[in-house]
Amino acid sequence: MKKALITILILLFSSVFTQANSAIVIMDYQGDTIVRPTSVERNLLINSDDGGEYDIAIKPLDDALASSDGSVRIPLEYVYINNTHEDVYMRYNEYSRILKAESMGGFARNLTFKVRDYGMVPSGVYNLNIEIQAVDPDSQTVAGTSVFNLQVIVPVTQEISFHGESANINIGPNDAFSRNKKIPTETNPMLYINSNCNWILTLDTTNFGEGAGNYYIRTVSASTDVRERLQERVLIVPNKEIIIAKGKAPANNQYVAIEVSVEGKDGDIIKAGNYLNNLEFVLSEDRG
Repeated sequence: MKKALITILILLFSSVFTQANSAIVIMDYQGDTIVRPTSVERNLLINSDDGGEYDIAIKPLDDALASSDGSVRIPLEYVYINNTHEDVYMRYNEYSRILKAESMGGFARNLTFKVRDYGMVPSGVYNLNIEIQAVDPDSQTVAGTSVFNLQVIVPVTQEISFHGESANINIGPNDAFSRNKKIPTETNPMLYINSNCNWILTLDTTNFGEGAGNYYIRTVSASTDVRERLQERVLIVPNKEIIIAKGKAPANNQYVAIEVSVEGKDGDIIKAGNYLNNLEFVLSEDRG
């Protein structure tokens, strides 16, 4: 009985001694994820529970920054920690020192987690488990370690822009009295798309007014990354949503060229006049 009691006391003493001489490194977030066209950043704060002076190093426990659904894996060669002086490269299962002989003194230090030179990062939640190590700068002994799940949330960002001339249709003398003749736009306007999520481009005809005849729309060309587009002519009628094209993320300046044409209603000639009709294109996330 005495032997068992002595053993328990030694274990308790050893546990207390170890805890008293270890430093717990604390990392936390500051603000939301910052998304730029070719980079993603998130500000971090780092501190220790005892405010001591340490060399701080980090070791990625995963070989990539991965989206929660597993669809995107960003290699570590594009992932960095900035210590306000330089970008520190991260290597899988290897320590990289980010702070040298840093005196915490009870005040958190600023860091920035970066994904750069990768291109457009698709929207989603990304995770990278890292181990943080505090080393005594004098004795070079490990004072403590902790594990932190570094998470970045990339929101949906989409842009659509119109390049080229407006979709003008001019009816000349040779066409004025033609029946059953579809007259197209003089040029094919181009819509450029930037999207970090799967996207769908639609035409909203809610505000499409009365015109010279029946109007039709189709696409005439698109960038190779556009996986689906409207190739057959579709009649434009009010209060209808027409799917023009679809594509996958990331879309970086993908384009779709459109053609609009007019034909006399019911086979009649096209009515004379100057008509202005609104074509409202809508870019949204494709959840299908």
